[in-house]
Amino acid sequence: MPPFPARPLPLPTVYGRDTVAQAFAAAIGETLAPVEERVDGLDAVLDPWRAPPAFLDWLIAITDARVEPGWDEIRRRKAIDLAPRLAAYRGTPYGLRLEAREILGWTDDMLVIDDPGLVFTDDDLPPGAGRMLTVTLTAPPDTDQRALESRLTRLVAAHCPAHLPFKVVVTLAQAFDGRSPQG
Repeated sequence: MPPFPARPLPLPTVYGRDTVAQAFAAAIGETLAPVEERVDGLDAVLDPWRAPPAFLDWLIAITDARVEPGWDEIRRRKAIDLAPRLAAYRGTPYGLRLEAREILGWTDDMLVIDDPGLVFTDDDLPPGAGRMLTVTLTAPPDTDQRALESRLTRLVAAHCPAHLPFKVVVTLAQAFDGRSPQG
């Protein structure tokens, strides 16, 4: 006979022959089985790419993901997935560029950030230096400039430090008609 039973007992060995304790442990096990199944499936609910759509609002709330009204499901899932990285870089040009690239699809060459984030004392302020963050977006010529300006303003407001004023500028790229600029 092996020193251990073939199947492990749910209780310490001292209760191995106690039928009341065995019945109690079995009843508790049956009661907790649905909870164990839920806990085992929790990773699927917390993963933004596998979570059911009904859980997205909850995930947005617990991750503090920045989403805007009207965003489709894919963009909302991207925002949830990106939230932990953005939390680490909030208030930096890198965080602003990261969200602009990953969520809005704006490439780095479309976005110019003039960041006066250097630290100066009153004595060593460079002449004429302003303390305003300026973000310029160059968009295709066929886009709605006001809508982009509003979207860019919300993005910059989410990433700009509270003590720093900012302004946004949206310029439309010139349409290329195949001729040289001089001709």
